[in-house]
Amino acid sequence: MTTRSFDETSGWVIFAGTMLALAGVFKVIYGLAMVFNSDWVVFTTDGAWLLDLTAWGWITLIAGVILIIAAWGVLTGQTWARVVGIIVASLAAINALFTISIFPLWGIVVLALNVLVIYGLAVHGDEVADV
Repeated sequence: MTTRSFDETSGWVIFAGTMLALAGVFKVIYGLAMVFNSDWVVFTTDGAWLLDLTAWGWITLIAGVILIIAAWGVLTGQTWARVVGIIVASLAAINALFTISIFPLWGIVVLALNVLVIYGLAVHGDEVADV
């Protein structure tokens, strides 16, 4: 296995890897919050709903760990990590489209960041140089 150097790595790859790691850390925090505080009550006009978020919390936690591992892979030049990063950023961009009507500024910012991550991984991902 070859080692990689940040000195010879494209800034786009470092940006994409950092964004993936940041998203992974946020997902781990959200997942832990849902696992440890799993009972939620939602009040609607039809009554109160008691929701258990344990399963969704574990899914979010595992997704966060996968994102952190993919970020490490991107920063070390692994092809599989670029593919995972592009897939995850594409799904997040699609998800951002659904939130634009509710939170316009947030949705547009998240969409733009995901497009930049996809660009960085797809166009500049192979610029991680061997040392």
